[in-house]
Amino acid sequence: MVDDARLLQYGVSSSLAEEAQSRGVGVSRIRALSKRDLVERYGFDAAKAAELKKCIQRQPINGDVLDVLLARSNHVCCVCKGTKGSGVIAHHIQEYEHSQDNSYGNLAVLCPSDHDRAHSKGLTLGLTQQQILKAKDDWERTVENENARRAAQAVDVDEDGIDYVNIKRIEDMCLNRFGSIPATTISTQLVRTGILRPNFTFDERFVRENLSGSFLFDYINSSETDHYRQLLTRLSEHERFEDLDAAARSGVRKLCPLEGQYTFFIGSVSSKHPGKPTRHSAPVTWRHKTSKVEITWDGDAKYLMSQSSRNRQGRTNRYLIYSLVRTVLKGDGGRVEVTCSPLLVAQPKSYVDRTPAIAWRRRIAD
Repeated sequence: MVDDARLLQYGVSSSLAEEAQSRGVGVSRIRALSKRDLVERYGFDAAKAAELKKCIQRQPINGDVLDVLLARSNHVCCVCKGTKGSGVIAHHIQEYEHSQDNSYGNLAVLCPSDHDRAHSKGLTLGLTQQQILKAKDDWERTVENENARRAAQAVDVDEDGIDYVNIKRIEDMCLNRFGSIPATTISTQLVRTGILRPNFTFDERFVRENLSGSFLFDYINSSETDHYRQLLTRLSEHERFEDLDAAARSGVRKLCPLEGQYTFFIGSVSSKHPGKPTRHSAPVTWRHKTSKVEITWDGDAKYLMSQSSRNRQGRTNRYLIYSLVRTVLKGDGGRVEVTCSPLLVAQPKSYVDRTPAIAWRRRIAD
C-alpha cells in the first residue's frame, strides 16, 4: 500500500494523494515516470499528472512539522474551516518556488478552493499572505481552545500529572450523586492494600499508621490518583464543568452565574510552598491574577499527592484545576475576586498556548 501521507509532504493535495494511493503510485514511482506514463498507464488526467511531477521536485516538508501543522488546524482548511470540503493542502505562504521555505511559520492548511484563491492574482477573490497568516493564527487558537476544553471535560489527565486531590469532597460528591462510591479499575486493589475501606472510602487512619511518614502521601502511591480521576470522570458525565478561564476573560457578568457551580480552569497559577510537612493539615493556596480578575483556590496541603507535587509549590505552574466556585465579589479597585474549593489539580495534557502568534512562529523558526 502506498503511503499518501508522504505525498502531502511534497505539497500534494490530500484528495490527489488519496487518488495516487488508490492507483498504487507513490513518490518514487512519480519521480521515475514521465507525465505521459502517469496519464496512459495509471489513468491520471494531464493536469493531475503535471501537478504530481511539479510537486515531487520539491524538498519534502519534515514529517513532524506536517503532523503538527495538520493537528493544530484539526485537519481542515484554516480559512473556510472545512465548509468547502474535507480535502487539504499544505500551502506555502511565501511561494516555495521563491522561498524554498518548509518551516512551520511559512505553512498553512488550505482546501483546494482556497489554495486556488491564494494563488489567484485577482484583487477581489484572492487571499493575501497577511490574510492567510491571520486565518491560520485565529483558527489554531480556536482549535487549541476546543481541544483543551474537550480534554478538560473528559478529565483527560495523566495519573502521574495529578498533584492534588480533594479526596473527601470527591467522595461526598459521589455519595450525593450515586448514593455510593462507584468501583473503578483501581478500587479493588486499593481495598486489598487497606487504603480504601470495603465501601471504597479512603481510610486515612490506616494510611497514617501504616504507610505515611511526615505527611499523608509521602509513600509510593498505589494509583490512588487514578482512582479519584476515574471518579471525577464519572461525575463529569452528570455535572457540567464550566470553563472558568473563559468566563474570567469575559468579565464579571460571566463570572457571577458561576457561584455554586463546578468549573475547570487551564492556565498559569502561582502558589506559596506549604512549608515543612507535619502530620497536621496545612493550607495551600493557588492564585491566578490579572488586572481585572483574581481567582483563588484554597486547599488542604495534606492532599498534595507526592513529594514532587509539594516541591512544585512555591512557583508558577501550568495547571488544570477542577473546583467548586464559592464566591464572586467585586473587590477594591474594581478587580473581581473569585474564591474556589479545588477538587483536583493536575498538569494538563492539552492546554492553550497564549504565546503571541508572531513570537511562536519565531520560536519555531529558531
